[in-house]
Amino acid sequence: MDYSYIINTLFVIFSTTLIILMVPGFAILEAGIVRTKNVTSVLTVNVMIYVVASLAFILIGYDIAFGDIEVTALSPLAFAMFQMAFVGKAINITSGGVGERAKIFPLALFTLIMGH
Repeated sequence: MDYSYIINTLFVIFSTTLIILMVPGFAILEAGIVRTKNVTSVLTVNVMIYVVASLAFILIGYDIAFGDIEVTALSPLAFAMFQMAFVGKAINITSGGVGERAKIFPLALFTLIMGH
């Protein structure tokens, strides 16, 4: 049995978990920047952005970005989830700049376009 495959996969899953756990921290940071009446909206938008970006990347963007590459050092599913975590987090960070200034639909459209 190849233990390096298992170790690499577990390391990538652990790293993916750490990246995904950055999302609530960044949401709390954004909530602290906006006015009190907009906190719920900002937290909801953060969750919406991460879900839309992740789905767009998994359904469309992964094939565009990586095509038919063969990942031999770790599980292909772990590799896809790792890349998805980065896409969701990157778009989530960009949403911080428009905290109270953007409407939901244009932000969701931006997320959908950037996610794939």
